[in-house]
Amino acid sequence: MNIVLRVALIIALAILLSYVLTNKEWFFTPFTLVLLLIISIWRLIHYIEKTNKDLTNFILSIKQGGFTSSFPQGKKGETFRRLSRAFNDVIEEFRKINLQRETHYQYLQTLTENIQVGIISFDHSGKIELVNPAALRLLGTLRLKNIIEIKKINSKLFQVMNDLEPGQRQVFKTIMAKSEMHLSVQVKELSMNETSYKIMLIQNINQELEDQEVDAWQKLIRVLTHEIMNSVTPIVSLTEAMNTMLVASSGERRKLETLDTEDKEDLFSSLQTIEKRSRGLLRFVNAYKDFTKAPELILSQVDIGDLIEQVLSLLGPDMERNRITLEKSGVKDHFMAKVDASWLEQVVINVIRNAIDALENTAGPEIKIEALQKGSKNYISVVDNGQGMDKETLDKIFIPFFTTKKSGTGIGLSLSRQIMKLHKGSLTVTSEPDKGTVVLMEW
Repeated sequence: MNIVLRVALIIALAILLSYVLTNKEWFFTPFTLVLLLIISIWRLIHYIEKTNKDLTNFILSIKQGGFTSSFPQGKKGETFRRLSRAFNDVIEEFRKINLQRETHYQYLQTLTENIQVGIISFDHSGKIELVNPAALRLLGTLRLKNIIEIKKINSKLFQVMNDLEPGQRQVFKTIMAKSEMHLSVQVKELSMNETSYKIMLIQNINQELEDQEVDAWQKLIRVLTHEIMNSVTPIVSLTEAMNTMLVASSGERRKLETLDTEDKEDLFSSLQTIEKRSRGLLRFVNAYKDFTKAPELILSQVDIGDLIEQVLSLLGPDMERNRITLEKSGVKDHFMAKVDASWLEQVVINVIRNAIDALENTAGPEIKIEALQKGSKNYISVVDNGQGMDKETLDKIFIPFFTTKKSGTGIGLSLSRQIMKLHKGSLTVTSEPDKGTVVLMEW
């Protein structure tokens, strides 16, 4: 109605002006009508453009992130009021989104600043986009603008950061701030707005390694003490008993001729037991000495299927004697892998022999062996349905010389894991009581 009235006024003024110009010879009146007509046209244009200006300001406000203003309703009819309400609803939604984004940013900022892991983010040119206080403290610097500056601080760290591929992790020892550190460095890659960024996670793991080292030593000392005491205690007891037989209460030595036959037999039996336990203790010490020497690998391309078949032919009689059902999967699908054949064979022997021992007194004993290759990864798994292990036992199985067997040395699994680590792989064991055991070799 506003626009219609304004247009009607302009038409009326135009008609009146044409009438005056054609029928009258007035001067002041036509001048006044022309002025009124110009003002009316200008007011109509201004009225129409005001909506466009309001809309332009609204869009610019959104573009610049200003969500505090609202779109004016004015007095331009119901249609315009609906448009105004719709725009104000849009502003309110943008305000909520902006608040959530700001809250999320503040949360990440607080997390980044307070986390104890060093974080460094940089683009393909090496320009650093983000570095948290933990990284600056670790590097011993107040600021960092380009990744090349790390080379001046620690060239080894810089080299590791350049060599690592996204997703890889490396632990190495170096000197930082005049102190020896074990650093864990991990690389992640991120793409945003068609720009690629690398994120470096750097952590000093000295404390964690020291805690693990102390824990490992405590466990090892407990096992060593247990094994040594098992041999020394009976030796001391038998020695005391022999001393009682050979020395009188007065302190004088008895002659062997005065001993009766039973005492002589006891004496010889005690000596044999002492010799046996002493040899066992000597064998244990030699086993520890051998275990501390890391095996040297001679790598070559080996048919894993053939290797497993050779082990099974070696242990086959034991399985038949214990009536163990064997199930093989993937073993016949021969695939080649670069390994030390003799050492990997020893690992497989240790694992399968442990499975055979675990099936003692088990009804319907079964062993499942699976071998497969996925891309560059190789896997061998050995599953048995034996008694399984509780969590306490499972935590100790890789401690050297810990064993649950009467005749075991306790170094089989420890050595096997060491061999798999030398192959840049792993050996893991999962087990539950009465649910069997799964051993996975991966490299």
